[in-house]
Amino acid sequence: MNKFFLLILLIIAMLFLVVGCGSGQNGSGGTEPGTPEYTQFSDLKGKTVSMLTGAPFEELVKSKEAGVKEFTYYNNNPDMLLALKSGKTDAALNNNAIAALEVNKDPGIALFPQNLKESVFGIAFAKGSPMRDEWQKAYDKITDEAKEELWKKWTGTDDSVKILPEQDWPGSNGTVRAAVCDTLEPMSYAGESGKPMGFDVEMILLMAKELDVHVQFTGMEFAAILSSVESGKADIGAGSIIVTDERKKAVDFVEYYPAAFVLMVRSTGQGASAAAGNEGGFWSSIADSFEKTFIQEDRWKLFLKGIGITLLITALSIIFGTMLGFAVFMMCRNGNPVANAITRFLVWLVQGMPAIVLLMILYYIIFGSLSISGTVVSIIGFTLVFGASVYGMVKNGVSAVDRGQYEAAYTLGYTNRKTFFRIILPQALPFIMPSYRNSIRELIKATAIVGYVAVQDLTKVGDLIRSRTLEAFFPLIVVAIIYFILAAVLTFCVNRISFCFDPRSRKKEKILKGVNVK
Repeated sequence: MNKFFLLILLIIAMLFLVVGCGSGQNGSGGTEPGTPEYTQFSDLKGKTVSMLTGAPFEELVKSKEAGVKEFTYYNNNPDMLLALKSGKTDAALNNNAIAALEVNKDPGIALFPQNLKESVFGIAFAKGSPMRDEWQKAYDKITDEAKEELWKKWTGTDDSVKILPEQDWPGSNGTVRAAVCDTLEPMSYAGESGKPMGFDVEMILLMAKELDVHVQFTGMEFAAILSSVESGKADIGAGSIIVTDERKKAVDFVEYYPAAFVLMVRSTGQGASAAAGNEGGFWSSIADSFEKTFIQEDRWKLFLKGIGITLLITALSIIFGTMLGFAVFMMCRNGNPVANAITRFLVWLVQGMPAIVLLMILYYIIFGSLSISGTVVSIIGFTLVFGASVYGMVKNGVSAVDRGQYEAAYTLGYTNRKTFFRIILPQALPFIMPSYRNSIRELIKATAIVGYVAVQDLTKVGDLIRSRTLEAFFPLIVVAIIYFILAAVLTFCVNRISFCFDPRSRKKEKILKGVNVK
């Protein structure tokens, strides 16, 4: 009960933090809303410029002789914009379409007046892929009027709900797998129920109709798109990809629309806007954030889906990891030198490698040529991680049992197997369960990285919603609270299981069952 009240107090404190931080973002002062904080490249001297991971444009910024102090990198646009508004960085590099939309949505952000460079958007294909020429021909058949109409639809100021055309053509030439970014509105992003939307997505559909193929879209981080194409996990890649000479060395492109590199900076003169936005007070701010995070576009369904994926990965990893770790211990417990050597090497390898690196090796290299979903790969990866932990727990727990217990059991005629399961393991469990419980809590938090392998778990859903609402804090706090609740529920379940194994919890009647007491 005390833990429950602490959780309630924590939630209330977080809500106050949400409103406090949200009201402090816009700042005050300045004379005109929308005025960029920096207007010349010389203003960026000694400042920090950020860009998305996989966007190697440092030399482009340096060519302006701006004297930038540092470059930083973010995996998605919401994180980069949050860093910009909170002062972690001074300018954020993106393309003209995304920057224009973000500026229109958020008065706290302004466009840097000078473009860095003109370029073109591209759809990526594996180097030397024959598909590239086929899709180029399909693109050439699309009229300029249709391209301009599509651009206005997705990048204009019209706030009406955007709808993608259905894939109602026969698809007689098969299915194409497309990797698209899911956080870069309006080019490609996750819309209602996580379905890929945006200019890039509809452009691909127009070409697919010409080729009479169906398209299977998979949303993922921007940095993972080209890796998916190069490894063969996807046939094509799109999502606000600007063609550069360096990228041309890795993949081939169908170039489909003019683009420009631009910088976003903080906007000055937001005092009036901030005051207007905070007139309703605390509860009004909470209600507004709640409505945008959960109600609009039925975003609560995305949270439910994300929670389900997180629980699925966690639960199956716990079950399979426990079985794997225990099975490996049973093979090694009698001192087989070969089994022990192999096991020590594999445990060292798994435990010494960051989980995100393990997942990406599994997804892009080991299972790169196989059609295995990111969810399955995540379960395999965390099964290995948790199994390695279980092996160590069981080994340490059994080692804590006095060797005399074996000798006594053998004296009474017990076999090696019966000795372990009836005498040793029951005594080892009280040493194992505390570590086991802690490992489960760590596991559910560790699954937050599965978005790197195209899985829409709870954390990824929070990123998707932040990219749509520009509510930096509320979705993060909601995700944090849900993780607290999930961890508490799983811990409760494990505690109940631990209670059943704890000798101190057994009643006298159960202990003396089958024993004649005179």
